[in-house]
Amino acid sequence: MEEKLVLYIKIQELHKRKFKVAQIAKELKISRPTVYKYLEMT
Repeated sequence: MEEKLVLYIKIQELHKRKFKVAQIAKELKISRPTVYKYLEMT
């Protein structure tokens, strides 16, 4: 649970800094669909 929260925070932070989904995925070594999934969460 903890690591998912950390991942969520990192994704939101990078998105605020105008990173593209592909850049976020590459930076965090996760898939693009995972990035989209986390961005849709509130």
